[in-house]
Amino acid sequence: MPRKTPLVTVSAVVTPVIYEEIERLARSNKMTKSQMVRQLLEERLIQKANQRTEDAYDRLEKRLKRIEDRFSGLIVSAIKQAAQAAFLCFVLLKNAGNPQSKDQLNKHWDASTKYAAEQVSKKIKAEEKTEDQDA
Repeated sequence: MPRKTPLVTVSAVVTPVIYEEIERLARSNKMTKSQMVRQLLEERLIQKANQRTEDAYDRLEKRLKRIEDRFSGLIVSAIKQAAQAAFLCFVLLKNAGNPQSKDQLNKHWDASTKYAAEQVSKKIKAEEKTEDQDA
């Protein structure tokens, strides 16, 4: 009976112990030694391919984590800057027309930094609460 798929002959030199194990496995599975070696090779090749795929997924997960961390940092920075700008705009509008000394402007800047930090903390707490509810 002709083969349905083309096969290529591969030769290998093995130790007597390996040869005996292949013979034993072939007998117990009611197949030829050639079929047994082919099955063992296929299983090992599939295992290696799966390992490479898992390694690629692991590298991808690490890369995505770094991207997420960097993006989170950008978001926090943007929130902080927006909060500072909003606070300073409010203070400057409130004091419109009144000249401000350098000390007063520095005081407003420090207050805006504190306000921005509070806004970032609120945002982080809100996200943690959302994550806890999702879990």
